[in-house]
Amino acid sequence: MSDPLTAVLSFSRLPRDRRVLRQCALLAQMGYPPRVIGYGAAGDDIGHDFRRWPVPQPTVSHRVSTVLRQGPAYLGLRAAELGFWAEPRHRWALGELRRSQARLVIANDWPALIVAKRWKAETGGAIHYDSHEFATLEFDENLSWRLIYKRFVTLLEASAIGSADIISTVGPRLADALQAYYGLATRPLAIRNIPNRIALPAASPPHWPLRLLYHGQVLPNRGLEALLDSAPHWQTPHTLTIRGDGDAGYLDELRRRASSVPSGHIVFEAAVPPDDVMPLAAASADLGVHFTPLETKQRHFSLPNKLFEYIGSGLAVAVSPGADLREIVQGYGLGVVSRDAGPAAIAEAINGLNAAQVAHYREQARLAAAKLCWEHEQHILRESLEKLLGNAKGYSRGEASRKADDRQAVSG
Repeated sequence: MSDPLTAVLSFSRLPRDRRVLRQCALLAQMGYPPRVIGYGAAGDDIGHDFRRWPVPQPTVSHRVSTVLRQGPAYLGLRAAELGFWAEPRHRWALGELRRSQARLVIANDWPALIVAKRWKAETGGAIHYDSHEFATLEFDENLSWRLIYKRFVTLLEASAIGSADIISTVGPRLADALQAYYGLATRPLAIRNIPNRIALPAASPPHWPLRLLYHGQVLPNRGLEALLDSAPHWQTPHTLTIRGDGDAGYLDELRRRASSVPSGHIVFEAAVPPDDVMPLAAASADLGVHFTPLETKQRHFSLPNKLFEYIGSGLAVAVSPGADLREIVQGYGLGVVSRDAGPAAIAEAINGLNAAQVAHYREQARLAAAKLCWEHEQHILRESLEKLLGNAKGYSRGEASRKADDRQAVSG
């Protein structure tokens, strides 16, 4: 008998996916170094056995191909499955799982679950499904998503979620919603996107005017338009840094939107390496902002990693009134919650701050950072993995190899 092998599958750019990298690091710490399967460039190194698929590019042909594969889902589950497996990267990922001889796979997001379901049917292995967000609601504010993609995603996740031995997501209300939506016997685990703790510089008074920071991917539906539209109404000439990468055309659109603010008060910076994100925030900002729009239920469930990165960096926080966002910010007393996600409400929240308040919120963030860190949060995942790995202990690598040989004989 020997210890079971493990795999982590995620259709994401893995060197930048901190949540998935934390899963990989935990498995390695537990003595089960994983085979990691996902997107990456030839030179990418994540410190684990990494099997790479080229990062998809959002070309016109790629979008057309996606529509052609997903649109027929209105004909039913079988059509959705055919469209899913028509995608070469999904077949490649299944092959990598088969070759890994793993007995446990962490499947990140719904496409990885579909692949893992077929792998489990062939091998009898265990699946920890980390849904991240609520797949069937994630982009509900987008008409094309609702018309083309939603049916595809809904059918496939519903068909596969029962194959997962354990399910997790990023927040407590998402866990409740997933349980209710799918009638799950067990509530999914809430494993929040909380970073490792960092050593903070010595506490100092906040700058006044304030240095506001948004960091993360620069994408539509992150509230950046409303944030920029609020800036001309700030009563104090605070500065705002938007630090992150995004589509060049969208970045140009945001720069034009910011042109009504005096030069130098809104700065756009490129993303920095993941390990530099929090130290740079701690050194260069006073207040982290995330005024996510709240048009959909999914947005109300939002608990993004940037919130915890701001807190871990010792910053005060200003957010829109999503249910879980409000609970963290007000529960720990480390910032303000706007009355809604519009420009007027954002300006009102920022104008209501003074230096003494921000200093207090920053002190509270430093206290909260000792609890809201991966060193504490990881125990939820560790207990889940220990249970699944314990069940897989009796399965030998030789048995896994024989099953792989049998599959090849049948297919050959």
